[in-house]
Amino acid sequence: MGTPAGNGQAAQEDRWIPSACTICYGGCSILAHRVNGTLVKIEGNPASPVGNGRICAKGLSGIMILYDPNRVNYPLRRTNPRKGIGIDPGWKRITWEEALEEIQVRMEKLRAEDPRQLMIQVTTTLAPSSLLFFTFGWAFGTPNMWVAGGGIHCGNGAHAVGGIMHASWSLVPDFKHCTYALYFGASKGHGAGHAATPNMEQAADARARGMRMVVVDPICNFAASKANEWVPIRVGTDAAMALAMVNCLLNELGIWDADYLKTKTNGPYLVRPDGTHARDPESGKPLVWDAATGAARAYDDPAAKDPALLGTYEVAGEACRPAFELLKEHVKRYAPERAERITGVQAATIRRLAREFGEAARVGSTIVLDGVRLPYRPAAAIYFRGAQGHKNSSHICFAIDLLNQVVGAADVVGGALGFNPVCHGHPETGRPRYVPRAERDGLMTPGTWMLPHLPYPPAEPRHPDSMGFIELFPLSHVSPLMASADQEQWWQRFELPYRPKMLLNYGANSLMSVGNKDTVAETLGRFDFVVSFDLFLNEFSDFADIILPDASYLEVLDPRPNFPFIFNHPAGPGTWGWPIRQPVVPLTHERRSAREVLLGLAYRMGLGPEMNMALNVFYGLDGPQMLDPKKAYTFEEVADRELQHKFGPTHDLAWFKEHGVITWPKTMEEVYWRPFVDVRVPIYWEFMLGLGEKIRRIAASRGMTFDPAYYSPLPEWLPCPSHEVEDAAYDLYAFYYRDVLHTNGFTMENPWLDEASRMDPYSYRIALNTETARRRGIRDGDTVWVESATGRRVSGRVKLTEGIHPEGVGIAACAGHWSRHQPVARGKGVFFNELLEVDYEHTNPVNLNLDLCAKVRVVP
Repeated sequence: MGTPAGNGQAAQEDRWIPSACTICYGGCSILAHRVNGTLVKIEGNPASPVGNGRICAKGLSGIMILYDPNRVNYPLRRTNPRKGIGIDPGWKRITWEEALEEIQVRMEKLRAEDPRQLMIQVTTTLAPSSLLFFTFGWAFGTPNMWVAGGGIHCGNGAHAVGGIMHASWSLVPDFKHCTYALYFGASKGHGAGHAATPNMEQAADARARGMRMVVVDPICNFAASKANEWVPIRVGTDAAMALAMVNCLLNELGIWDADYLKTKTNGPYLVRPDGTHARDPESGKPLVWDAATGAARAYDDPAAKDPALLGTYEVAGEACRPAFELLKEHVKRYAPERAERITGVQAATIRRLAREFGEAARVGSTIVLDGVRLPYRPAAAIYFRGAQGHKNSSHICFAIDLLNQVVGAADVVGGALGFNPVCHGHPETGRPRYVPRAERDGLMTPGTWMLPHLPYPPAEPRHPDSMGFIELFPLSHVSPLMASADQEQWWQRFELPYRPKMLLNYGANSLMSVGNKDTVAETLGRFDFVVSFDLFLNEFSDFADIILPDASYLEVLDPRPNFPFIFNHPAGPGTWGWPIRQPVVPLTHERRSAREVLLGLAYRMGLGPEMNMALNVFYGLDGPQMLDPKKAYTFEEVADRELQHKFGPTHDLAWFKEHGVITWPKTMEEVYWRPFVDVRVPIYWEFMLGLGEKIRRIAASRGMTFDPAYYSPLPEWLPCPSHEVEDAAYDLYAFYYRDVLHTNGFTMENPWLDEASRMDPYSYRIALNTETARRRGIRDGDTVWVESATGRRVSGRVKLTEGIHPEGVGIAACAGHWSRHQPVARGKGVFFNELLEVDYEHTNPVNLNLDLCAKVRVVP
């Protein structure tokens, strides 16, 4: 095109190629500038709503991943039989055919014995694309698959509660219309994560518009530093503060949305003295008390014109009360003064914030948008990893979301919005289409989900046959038992009839992403054979037997980097966008796309019918686009069928390669869907009573116990193990936060991001309160040890700040690499996860979230 090339000669090729970033799971759309076969620049793609033409520092630095001289370029085979942390595997270069032949032979033998002996492990960094690997697991016949560190760190609690209450994976304020946003341990719009870049733009616009933002967090960093008010809170106590605020709303201020509670929640459902719902003897449906007729009726009986929210009513000889009244009574136990003792937040502050939130919600108000009159509740309370990263994560998220529910600020204009719970599809095809639906007791289940099992209604608990015991805990989706210190103990007690023998890893570095390295290393040592697709050798590689050189995100095809839309497509009003990810440069050396490799491996093992059917389920293919079980396909052919299935034959893969993204407008009925969809959400989780009892019976028969309070139908503040440490020498709470400059530990090896991190005073240091440090004689820049009450410790340099709770020790996540194969990252930062115990005692017995704080002391 006549543009000068870098060597002074005219460029023979000068192209901008549309694709999608995958350095984090934000999945922003990009334009890649290629000149004479070389990628020279990455920018955001303004044609796509997934980023709106903007991109973060990580996205800009993708070139350094593509051209990193430390990339794995050839298949490697271990020659040293000894495995362990820092033990040299003695890598030997082999051919792809040698690698695939050995893998095939071992897998076929394993499958003939018991396919459950295969474990599949993937990274969160490439989600949702990495979940494609689960299709291979389904075809092979193993239930043992997990996202290493994902889920147990970032979302087992948040995602399940988001699904039950909002039919979505996560929450954001309605940035377009919200006037009061309350953040609990979340950074939406101010850091990394789902739809990160478009959220940043929307959050900045909202703040400029005048949205008041209050951040409740132990540390004042990415979100709190931009807020109107930072409320420092003791680590792990968010539930107590949220419940105290609900108490203020209901019992001191008298603020609640009666119409919403009556029609969109189970607030009017009558509850018997034993905690279960009073039910119609014939239909089994929950009963409400109709104040208009003075009679108990099924909740969906058209004759029930005015269901009561308060009062006591006799039903079948029992005194029954509406669920809302039980909630109102329950939260009286969380007076602001009690919450102050638990959280360290002053009672007056809790009362003030409750009043501000309740008044901002403008209960009863409406607004007209696009000619449609809608409920208007411009207040939102959101939560994410910081708040939910504790042993009591389910109740924490539930308690915070009750703030939205009691004022009716859930998925309506101005309120807390789930990420796109409703989509009516492209105008030409009506695809993809999904809408939440009413399930058992009229309660909502999501219209689409990230995993096969939906959060509601929970599956029936049963004796586990997977390594992680997911069958026993149906509200979980991944389990720390996959890499826990006590896994063998529990496998023996529950008589698991097999042991894992082979691990297939896709890009995960579980030695750093789960917990302390010694525990994870011990579990990795139990595998006979480990295969890993990787871009770089890292700490995990020391335990692998074969390394396969994967293609980077700039070298691969993915037809759906932002679907399901509940994961990382921007929420709120605007435009739908379906981009693709495509190679922007050709593969070099002997790198191959892991997707193509696994698909080919399935076919050469004779798993074609199973694999094709699994892909049909994963991509939702039917009709003429359905894969024929008897045929073999390339991944390009699969991608082409996926795109034609969603958008018709005129929008095939070739069309998407040229245009990059297809867009169409969102409607008010999709964005603010709650008034249009006949579903309810539970403000009283009656289903937990029966679920907890069933799990308790199975678990107790094998010596596994838990506090039944975790399964109470109303949320409680329950202490973390760190809150119960009695040794006064351990007087601080260590926690980690996500550094906006990085994606977990993966990007620590990127030299551009490392340079930025070295300029940042916090990325590689330990944040400690200035006054707390002064009392210990610690100065800014000193090197200290952070020692846990369980005997683990890490070392690093201190950065003193007023912007952290006096009892807090803040560390940026997943730094501290030690692998010699990570020369840029090695020795920088602090490996926080070394302080974490990985066992059942430190696990939430509802959703299997790992407890992510540690009681520590800091010493020179």
